[in-house]
Amino acid sequence: MQVRALVLAALLVTACAPASIPDVADNGTLASTPVPTLPGAFHSAAGFNLIVPPGWTATDRTEMFNRRGARLLVLSNGAQPVADAQTGLLTLTDLPADHVVLELTEFSFPGGPGPQTESTFPLDWHAAQVAIGPYGLAPMLHFQHLLQSLTLTAYSGPDAKQADRDALASVVASIRPEVIPESGVYRGWDVLGPLATFPIGSVRHFSTPQSTVGAFFLVRGAHTLFALIDSAYQFMGAMKPCPIRYDPSARTFVCEATGDRWSRTGAQLTGGGLFGLAYHTAMVKDGLVLVGGSSMGGGERPPAEQDEFADPVDSPLPSIAPTKADVLGRYAMITTTAPIERADAKLVTRAQALASAVIRGASIRPEIEQVWILAYRGDVRFPGSAEVHGRWATFYVDPATGGAITMACCGDGDWPAGFDALQDLAGN
Repeated sequence: MQVRALVLAALLVTACAPASIPDVADNGTLASTPVPTLPGAFHSAAGFNLIVPPGWTATDRTEMFNRRGARLLVLSNGAQPVADAQTGLLTLTDLPADHVVLELTEFSFPGGPGPQTESTFPLDWHAAQVAIGPYGLAPMLHFQHLLQSLTLTAYSGPDAKQADRDALASVVASIRPEVIPESGVYRGWDVLGPLATFPIGSVRHFSTPQSTVGAFFLVRGAHTLFALIDSAYQFMGAMKPCPIRYDPSARTFVCEATGDRWSRTGAQLTGGGLFGLAYHTAMVKDGLVLVGGSSMGGGERPPAEQDEFADPVDSPLPSIAPTKADVLGRYAMITTTAPIERADAKLVTRAQALASAVIRGASIRPEIEQVWILAYRGDVRFPGSAEVHGRWATFYVDPATGGAITMACCGDGDWPAGFDALQDLAGN
C-alpha cells in the first residue's frame, strides 16, 4: 500500500514536489504486539514495551543532549548512570568497569525519512554497527517508528561480563511498540480506523477538534492513500488558503473563489498545473490508517488518476471563460494584499508574459497561448503574520478557466515593474 507523505513547508513562491512512497504492508502483525505481563516487563513513556533482565534497571528520560538529539530510555545491568551535577545530563564516559548501558535516543531533523522506511519488529541487535557516538565508538542500531528516527546505543565498561553483553540481544528483541488505538489521536497522529473501512475510490472529509493536523480529505486510490489538506494554495505568500470542496459529480476538488479544480490525487487540472493540493503524511500501521507527522506543499504532478481509479478524470468540466472583472474579483478574495488600493488586469500572449519583468522565471504550459496578468497594490501580510512584507502582489491566470498559473509578491516599490508597459489584448 503506497502512502503519500506529506513535511511542514515554509512559505514558498512555488510549491515543492511531493515524495513518492513505495509499497507498505496493510498490516504489520509484529509492529504493535503487546508484551505479556511477565517478570521484568517494562512500559516506556516513549511508547514501547520491553523485558528488562533480572538485576537490570530501566528509566525513562526526557532530556536533550544536543540540539536535535533527545534521550528517551536508559537500561543498565545495575544502578543507573549518574547525572552530571551541573547539566543534569547522564555521563556515559566514566561508567563503572563492569557496567553495560543501553540507551534509546531520538534524532529529529527536517525532511526526514518517509513511511517507506518504517521498521519491522522484532529488532535484531546483531545488525548494529559500530560508529562514533557522543561518547566515542559504540555499537548502534538505527530504526524508525511513526516517522521517529530512533537509535539504540550500547556502552560497556572494560570488565563487563560477556553474559551482560549477550543480554543486549534479547533486550532489543523484546522491544515492541505499544498497541495503537483504533480511533482518536495517538502520539500526534489522527487514527482514522481500519484501512478496510475505506474502499478504493472513497473520499471522506475529516475535521475533529482533537485533531493534531487540522481538516483534510482522505482519498483511497488503488495503490496510494492521499491525505489532502482541505484548503488550496497553502504556504503561498501572495495568496490566502482557499477552502476546497469535493464535487462528486465531477470527481474533482474545487476552490469556489478562483474556479480552480484538482484531481483526487491532488493534481491541479486548471491553471498552470503547479499548484497541487498540499497533503499530510499518511501511513498504515497494523491495518490502521494514520494521518499526521508532517505536511508538504503540492508540487509536481502526483500519480495519474488512471493509475489509481477505475473512473479517472483527466480534465475538469468545460467552463465559461471568465472576464477581466471576473478574474479581478476572484483573486481579490484570496490575495494577501489588504486593503486593496489599486487593482488591474491585462491579457497578454504567453511570450509577452514570459518576456516581461512582472514575474521573473515564470513557468507557463505551452498550450496556454494567452495569460491574464493581475496586479494588486496594498500592504501584503502573509497568512498568520502581522508583518508587512511588501506593497503589491501579482498573479498569472489561465484565461480559459481562471485557474492560477503562478504568483509573486513583495518586490521593490508600490507596483510591479513592467506592468503598465504591457499591451492589454482585452482592452478596457
